[in-house]
Amino acid sequence: MIRIHFLNVGHGDCIIVEFKDSGRVAVIDINMTEDMDETSYAELLDEAISLLDDVDRAYHSLRGYSNEELLVKAEYKIELQNPINYLTENHINGVFRFISTHPHMDHMTGLKELNEAKGMKVLWISKNNQTQEESKLSDTQKEDWKFYKKHRDTKQKDLDGIRTIGPKSAESNNFWREDKITILAPDTNLLSNSNTNNLSYVLLIEYGGKKIVLGGDAEKDSWDYILENYSNLIKDVTILKASHHGRDSGYHQKAVKQMNPEFTIVSVGKKPSTDASNKYRNYCDNVWSTRWKGNIVFEIQSNGEMTFDTQHDR
Repeated sequence: MIRIHFLNVGHGDCIIVEFKDSGRVAVIDINMTEDMDETSYAELLDEAISLLDDVDRAYHSLRGYSNEELLVKAEYKIELQNPINYLTENHINGVFRFISTHPHMDHMTGLKELNEAKGMKVLWISKNNQTQEESKLSDTQKEDWKFYKKHRDTKQKDLDGIRTIGPKSAESNNFWREDKITILAPDTNLLSNSNTNNLSYVLLIEYGGKKIVLGGDAEKDSWDYILENYSNLIKDVTILKASHHGRDSGYHQKAVKQMNPEFTIVSVGKKPSTDASNKYRNYCDNVWSTRWKGNIVFEIQSNGEMTFDTQHDR
């Protein structure tokens, strides 16, 4: 059995995959932030108003509910998930592999703290020489970036008990193939791409006849490569994690059509101005955002039976 968790971490990504057959746990990206941004808050209020029945809407237009009352009526709590607390609550005490899809801070804030709290045996970092404008980082993010850089740039096979690797598309390895992971991207050419998003690991996980594609922040060049090299492999996907938080820049019509996903998960805080959710709906009946559904968990059995649960039923 595998269990895959898409966490509500605001504008960022954090995915946890429990490979029950091997006993391994993978964490793909992390974003630890406590507060929802003002834009997301305003958008949620708009959505809450749209969910009011006629009587409540009439009352609201005449007298007005407070913001808190509106969100209560929509059964929405402004709570972002702390990934480390979530791991503890789900009795996950160690991380076998942490996969850093690419070096953007909304995918690695909390990395150092995760290692201190849970440890990690293997760290995936795609080959890059990216830099950060550190004056714009919080103190915690500066520590995360320092940790990332230390392991990215080391010449040692193992450093502080962590083995850092940079596997590429078309490579195979017993550990990740045992967990039925295929690296769809990046390849060597994409690693030289000037667009950091195209450094993203795009992963396919297969289990029980189901397919899960995790798109990182991959954009057009990555999806072009995947279509050219893995078109048959990505046909008819069960779960797609929409690339780049559901933005238009991560949407690739031909790839999404080929994947024809049963579920599309959008990990997002505020809705991007270039939101592509409706484009995904052309090929998928179930387009769910973590912003509105909260944490989303799928379980897949070896016989293909699948169940799911969402933090909020709406």
